[in-house]
Amino acid sequence: MKKLLFILFVGVLVLAGCMQEDNAESGSSDSGSDDAASESIVIEDGFGEQEFDQVPEKVVALEWSIVEELLAVGVQPVGVADIEGFNKWVNIDAELDDSVTEVGLRTEPNIEEIAKLEPDVIVAMTYQEEMKEELEKIAPVVMYDNSTEEAMSDLYAYTLHTFKQTAKLVGKEQEAEEHITSLEERMATAKENVEAANLPTNEFVFTQAYSVNEAPTFRLFTENSTVSHVLEGIGLTNKIQDQDPQPSGFIEANVEGVSNYEEALFIHTVQEDDPLFDNLEGNSAWNGLHFVEEDLLYDVGAGVWTFGSVLSMETLIEQLEEALVN
Repeated sequence: MKKLLFILFVGVLVLAGCMQEDNAESGSSDSGSDDAASESIVIEDGFGEQEFDQVPEKVVALEWSIVEELLAVGVQPVGVADIEGFNKWVNIDAELDDSVTEVGLRTEPNIEEIAKLEPDVIVAMTYQEEMKEELEKIAPVVMYDNSTEEAMSDLYAYTLHTFKQTAKLVGKEQEAEEHITSLEERMATAKENVEAANLPTNEFVFTQAYSVNEAPTFRLFTENSTVSHVLEGIGLTNKIQDQDPQPSGFIEANVEGVSNYEEALFIHTVQEDDPLFDNLEGNSAWNGLHFVEEDLLYDVGAGVWTFGSVLSMETLIEQLEEALVN
């Protein structure tokens, strides 16, 4: 009888031990699930922090710089605003797939087309804020704000900030860091080549120019612009020192306005179908400018998107080096 009781007692102890082990394993598993659930994605946009439970797979991009950010890290958006304009103005080493859907204009997105795509997230800029409420009925909305005083003080830094946020959103943070490192290394290499070119001056004026009713209009990029940062990164100095930080990083000027900065390298990008320079041929005020008389005009070609992200900056560096060195 005692022997039987002893066996039963041992059995109870073994059973209790197994139950404790099972509970421990179960508790460990539950804890792991809780940890996995807590690994949410938190990014910052113009409205504060945005939290996502998982990486969004279907992204609609309503601004071209955001399209660039996605392409740079190997993500094809499902929808893009104004694909035709993007392909015309943005010359980068990446292309949109034929499967990407046109969703209207950047200033007037097609809500119905966006809804059909059933996106996981819509990424835009705060200048599109009036559409935010309608867009939020479709999917969570991320909107970056480059109009704040902090952003405007250094648009290059803010561009990299949004690039990192977008990359984090789509689970591509490492790819973004590699692109930024590559960009900065490329600037350093270009700086060496530009220094070796022994240019007449290191001061520059950079313009994205175009015609309005045959009248020339020059966007002159100020020190807070992304463009200016890139040119300064290759060893040049912005001639425009008399302007406060501008919301988009440029001031608009006519020929008279450009004359304020005439003793500099005049670096320009103009669309191929724009007759701007043909219209300037007989303009005596233009022909009398220092950089025209001294043949200090440098064409970086069409398709340099001056408001783009890292891919546009890479294009700018390549075409700058070609224009200044060769």
